[in-house]
Order: sequence, then C-alpha cells, then structure tokens
Amino acid sequence: MFDRFDRRISYLRISVTDRCNLRCEYCMPEEGVKLLSHAGILRYEEILQVIRTGVSMGIDKVRITGGEPLVRKGIVDFIRSVAGIEGIKDLSLTSNGVLLSDFAGTTG
Repeated sequence: MFDRFDRRISYLRISVTDRCNLRCEYCMPEEGVKLLSHAGILRYEEILQVIRTGVSMGIDKVRITGGEPLVRKGIVDFIRSVAGIEGIKDLSLTSNGVLLSDFAGTTG
C-alpha cells in the first residue's frame, strides 16, 4: 500500500479506547472531554478485521494505543489475537505504564 506521494505504508496505529486513568494536562483539559459511548467504539472483532485487511495490503507493524489501552476490558486477549495474525512483524503498545504491574506475567 502506498500513499499519494508513493511512500510505502506499513504501519497501523489503532486506538482501542478514549478512556484513561490519568488526567494529564496535555491531553485532558480542565473541562474534560466528551467520552464515547461503548456503542460508539469498535468491538475487538471489528478492530481485528481492520488489522487483517491492513496486513493483506502490506501492513506489518501495529501499535495499540488509547487513551490508555490497559483500561479496556479484554485487552490481553485482544493483543494475543493481534499477535497471532500472520504477517505482523512488529506489535507494540503505548501506555502510561501505571497499570503495567497489574498485567505483568498475564498469560490468560
């Protein structure tokens, strides 16, 4: 897949939630932000389909982001599913790190 400047697109950044467990100044104004309803965000199955379609078009690097992705229920199983997609060479997660100890060593 190539953009209009003929640059190869191989990277997909997926935001799995608009929620966060911190109120950092740079992304959370004092008045807050209007959060999406659960019905307003993609289900994991839908996100996996987007990723599979991207991989079929040449995507080989995926970054999972948020908000804070670790606050979304089922994130470990979702990441496991993403990791199982053939063709992905690089899978990463952007996190503020606060909840990492809760997930360290999680295998299921």
